[in-house]
Amino acid sequence: MICQEARPLFDAHLDRELDPATDRELVRHLDECEGCARERDEIAAVKSAVSSQAGHFSAPAPLRRKIETAIANSRLAGRAPAQPSDRRAVLSRWPAVALTTAIAALLAVLFLPRIFPGPESDFLLREVVAAHIRSTQVDHLTDVASSDRHTVKPWFEGKLDFSPPVADFQQQGFKLIGGRVDYLDNRAVAALVYQHGPHFINVFVWPMNRPDSSPAMTTLNGYNIDHFRHARMNYWIVTDMSANEVEQLAGLLDG
Repeated sequence: MICQEARPLFDAHLDRELDPATDRELVRHLDECEGCARERDEIAAVKSAVSSQAGHFSAPAPLRRKIETAIANSRLAGRAPAQPSDRRAVLSRWPAVALTTAIAALLAVLFLPRIFPGPESDFLLREVVAAHIRSTQVDHLTDVASSDRHTVKPWFEGKLDFSPPVADFQQQGFKLIGGRVDYLDNRAVAALVYQHGPHFINVFVWPMNRPDSSPAMTTLNGYNIDHFRHARMNYWIVTDMSANEVEQLAGLLDG
């Protein structure tokens, strides 16, 4: 098993949803790959934090009554009115109904954007911002820490199926501090990390066989994101620095 095959399985592995054979193969890979093991541990830490800190709420009485009414209405086709024993049965099944509803809502959030996508970049926009936040919050900005492009670029060999362009723009105020492998758009991508003053910048890069496009700026959750294609490479810049500074870096990368 290689890294690109292992990363999509981390959630199922942590939730004990993998079949035994696949799980054993993944565990062997994790024992041998420090980068994947670290990413698995980061996901586990997030799951643990959510589990311990998320609130738990009982269903309010109006919602319970609505569910009971909906279930009762589904029985109206030629059936007798529900007896007290039926109502008790409905109430006894309430936890299962609530669980089913919650699972359906979660599946909708996870998969509907893929099944019924909006503009091409909508889902990716959320993905790249989440990847940027994750890298800064869990102290995993770089797997290779260096400002020397001749150190960073060769590091990606064997870890990606392409060679990312790597440049340092320290003289222009954007210092290359390293890189790492991340996972976006169902594939492994290069994350080049720059620093501008106190701001860290993730530049996600992967190949895309489409014509070049000009930088397009947008904002999400307080982060500025610039997206463009250049020389058959897809670029996403994510940072909390100003829009003007993002445009300056995009111009250097797109030059």
